[in-house]
Amino acid sequence: MAVIDISPYSGDHCESTTLLNMLRNHDIELSEPLIFGLGQGLSFLYWHSKQMPTPFLAGRVKPDQLIRNVADALTLELRAQETASAAKAEATLLQALDEGDVVGLKLDRYHLDYAHENHHFAAHYLACIGYEDDRFVVVETRSLGVQSTSRQSLTQARSARGPMCSRSLAVRVGPGGYEESVLAKACRSSILATAQEFLDPPITNMGFKGITKAASLMRKWPERLDRPAEAMGIVGTSMEEGGTGGGLFRTMWAQFLEEAHELTGIEAYDEVAVEYRRISKRWTEVANLLRDADDTTVRPALEEAASIVDVLANDERTAMARLEEASR
Repeated sequence: MAVIDISPYSGDHCESTTLLNMLRNHDIELSEPLIFGLGQGLSFLYWHSKQMPTPFLAGRVKPDQLIRNVADALTLELRAQETASAAKAEATLLQALDEGDVVGLKLDRYHLDYAHENHHFAAHYLACIGYEDDRFVVVETRSLGVQSTSRQSLTQARSARGPMCSRSLAVRVGPGGYEESVLAKACRSSILATAQEFLDPPITNMGFKGITKAASLMRKWPERLDRPAEAMGIVGTSMEEGGTGGGLFRTMWAQFLEEAHELTGIEAYDEVAVEYRRISKRWTEVANLLRDADDTTVRPALEEAASIVDVLANDERTAMARLEEASR
């Protein structure tokens, strides 16, 4: 079996990159920011359980939801299959590839041959585009591009357990009832849903409330974390380089709003895009303050970072309220 003949795309975020390659295989050409926005991708979550050595600041919707949201928005056929059987998972993957489908796989990249991860994350996505002999060819995000990995390592990665894991989840997508004419309406409804969720989150750890909470809790990290400077470095790097596209996904959201403006003609989208580019830079400032801190500068760095985050909570609330009003 040869590799499926597409022009592989390696983007910023794993789930949007995966879906983009799946759609490209059906001659549906959408940008990564457009996929991210149609997937209602922007969010915020602060999480720090007792089992976690470092806090987690997430800027996107939870794993799996982005692909489902895009499929709903564009009336795409979506087929997702999970199984506890490694043999069945592989057989299903081979059949799909033989049928010419690019397949989205959810797994823990830590186990793959080419990976150099120092941590486990069982909610990573990639696109599988073929197999040759005993190796599978996959498309990763920008830092890795097209790679190949052994059958054994792929099986292990797909079977991995951990937070947010699935049982060898494989996703296939078809063009279904997709028409380009639906894009403008889909943008508007996706922006409205994203704004409403952000402004009225189900828990106080999410949305603009979560940003306010994060600012308060950050100031307490020196007392709550065993090695604050080390933890801050991990958090800051994740915010800026963990597949976010920079600025905790806010740059990608701004790019989406610019495309939504072109598709819908709604001026507020272009104006709020400018605001989100500014907001993105501020989140990058926060990430750099956290990454650059050492044991002697932990407290002043956290105070400065938390002060910025406090302001960002209000800035994002205002921006999302404007998007909600413009999208009704």
